[in-house]
Amino acid sequence: MKNISDYLWVVISAMIVFLMQPGFMALETGLTRAKNSINVAIKNMSDFILSVAVFWFIGFGLMFGTSFHGIVGSSDFFVNFEQNDWMAAFFLFQAVFAGTAATIDSGAIAERAKFSTYLLMSFITSAFIYPIFGHWAWGGYFYANNAGWLQQLGFLDFAGSTVVHSIGAWVGLSGIIIIGPRLGRFSKDGKANKIRGHNLVFAYFGVFILFFAWFGFNAGSTLTATTKIADIIANTMISAAFGGITGLFISWKFSKNQLPEPESIINGILGGLVGITAGCYYVSAVGAMIIGVVSGLIVYFGALFLEKLKLDDVVGAIPVHGFAGVWGTIATGIFIKENFLLEFGITRSHQIMVQLLGATTAFVWAFGVSFVLMKVINKFVPMRVSSSHEEIGLNIAEHGASTSIFELSNSVRNIIEDRNFKNAEKIEVEFGTEIGELTNYFNSMVNDLKEKEAEVEEALESLHHMAVTDGLTQILNRKKITEILGNEINIAIDYEKKLSILLFDIDFFKKVNDQFGHLAGDRVLVDLSKNVSSTLRKTDYFGRYGGEEFLVIMPKTDLEMAYFFANRIRAKIETMRWAFSDDLTVTVSGGVVENSGEDINKMIHRADELLYYAKENGRNQIAK
Repeated sequence: MKNISDYLWVVISAMIVFLMQPGFMALETGLTRAKNSINVAIKNMSDFILSVAVFWFIGFGLMFGTSFHGIVGSSDFFVNFEQNDWMAAFFLFQAVFAGTAATIDSGAIAERAKFSTYLLMSFITSAFIYPIFGHWAWGGYFYANNAGWLQQLGFLDFAGSTVVHSIGAWVGLSGIIIIGPRLGRFSKDGKANKIRGHNLVFAYFGVFILFFAWFGFNAGSTLTATTKIADIIANTMISAAFGGITGLFISWKFSKNQLPEPESIINGILGGLVGITAGCYYVSAVGAMIIGVVSGLIVYFGALFLEKLKLDDVVGAIPVHGFAGVWGTIATGIFIKENFLLEFGITRSHQIMVQLLGATTAFVWAFGVSFVLMKVINKFVPMRVSSSHEEIGLNIAEHGASTSIFELSNSVRNIIEDRNFKNAEKIEVEFGTEIGELTNYFNSMVNDLKEKEAEVEEALESLHHMAVTDGLTQILNRKKITEILGNEINIAIDYEKKLSILLFDIDFFKKVNDQFGHLAGDRVLVDLSKNVSSTLRKTDYFGRYGGEEFLVIMPKTDLEMAYFFANRIRAKIETMRWAFSDDLTVTVSGGVVENSGEDINKMIHRADELLYYAKENGRNQIAK
């Protein structure tokens, strides 16, 4: 029978342990990149609500139901609390434990695992992997004489270094191996590249929450309001503190830049918390200190070991929850106080062997089952997102969600790749935040640069126009028209196409300047150029070759057709009239030639000879 204080303690502890979910969420989102932060948060929330539902209808019964030969529970599925208030309190506490086990692998395989297949593995973990091993180790926690086979052997794991943390870690290890590392995590030469999380302050906030929630996790496992709660919390705090101190100084000594690494301090604390979880009830304060120190060492060098194996654990879940969990479980046998050994009627060496057996069994069971299942799932439904989705981030790819910092970085990347600001989108401003203020400055800068770029483009267009255009007549200048002719000759020769040109100049143009002035002469050149331009086909080219001399290029045109077009131009010019003199008639003389395989100089020379022939034979005519 339980008294009201026991109910209150277990229910309050369950609420405290629930805080591990936002703690893990903050930790994992802080240690991942901004483009995946929303995805990580959604996974943490989704796996918890899924694990609670699954644990209620099947997991609780498999873990704590009437034991079938110490292997699996066989009752209490779809748990009914109406006739048993203590079962409700007990279920509440155990459900948040199940949620913790299910969420550990989310950080390990973050930034590249599909949301759908991740939820499937969370379902399998909560429904079968966690509760079946939980029955082996904790099956007798609710019903008397209901112990699982490991519990019958004397296996001790007070709050779940192995039952909760290592089980979750070994499922995560299967995912890491099968899904593979993130893009860019390891170079082709095998070098490990550091991928920094986007918000270490948020990660540290998550660790503070986890630190506090762990007090309920460990001390709540008494399942009774007892004075031992204080000892358990003290041991938990001591181990975590020395784990963090070890992580701080070991990274200060051995890291590449020989500075205390933020991630090493975080994981040292968490390693100390995981390590003490199995023995928090059974060891002394000195034992807790040693467990914390060794946990810090194991976590630091365990992470380096995974890197050597090219295994990409985003948040260090395997060293923290797996390696430190194994150590804490074995350390319980090493540092267990003598009075407990006398109480249990067992030697220290025997206890260590039982602890080793339990930790090994957990690995074989959780890793073996999850690896086989993931292999099968991955064969039919790939567990990893596509490389394009991984590059844009799972916030957008998996949920259609985004963040200002991601939009900002994406916009900057597009600007760098495109080398212009034309396609830079205006980013929505988060008012009252640092990133919002930065975004506002960025939008303002982009607007200014767009204006400057538009001015530069306008200036370049103007310069280009001046470089290829005759300043007076606004038709092609000599340099450009001869460049085009050279290209058209090459095309005509290479592809055996027809090509003809017309070279003409204005008859007696000097008299126009002498009689009416140079401004009138300029007017004649301008108006004549407009007249000819309106007469030509779209495929023809027209340029000023000299003072009053002009060149027309007619691609895909033979001599006879070119001669016809040339005479039409000549005739139309003859009908032109000018405001400064009603009786002024301007005529032109020209030569038309078809390319016969010669270069540009010879072709123009032939046209020029025909031009002079036309002038010598009366002007106002086209020679061919």
